[in-house]
Amino acid sequence: MEEYVTLEEMLCFREEKVRIQEELRDRHPGETVVALGMNIPGPKKTSPRILLAFEEGEKTLARLFAQKELEVSEEAQLKENAGYLRFYSVKCPDAFFIKSLMIQIEESHPLGRLFDIDVYDADGGGIGRGALGTSSRRCLICGQDAKICGRSRNHGIEELYKHVENMIRLWLKEEAD
Repeated sequence: MEEYVTLEEMLCFREEKVRIQEELRDRHPGETVVALGMNIPGPKKTSPRILLAFEEGEKTLARLFAQKELEVSEEAQLKENAGYLRFYSVKCPDAFFIKSLMIQIEESHPLGRLFDIDVYDADGGGIGRGALGTSSRRCLICGQDAKICGRSRNHGIEELYKHVENMIRLWLKEEAD
């Protein structure tokens, strides 16, 4: 059943994300931690279609790690009403290299704009797109800088959510063909 996420659920989800990241970092010193989530605007973070898209993200990362011969020491998962997360502790100390691979996925996969892939170095510091000279993420609808567009509220939550659902629907149709 699809439910709206509460503020309390969202805050608990974020706290749990940090806890899992820290546990992975403590158990696997010197490794890079990758967190795959979904970029879903609004209060509805889960649905059968969003789950399918998330699972595609998991498969895409698994294929990439195998292609690049990157060993994953441990994985962890979080699936709650507030969203879906998959964590990977990757035996690679070069977090910038890992981030560059994740940006390639975000920019080339049909669902890449919906994937939210965070990368953390061995000290737990987040590696942002700007650290690699990559432009910030674009708005789902108009293509402007997503943060600026979001702050100015150029698009309503319903419009954004319908766009997300449509992106997933088109991807599913392409997969079926």
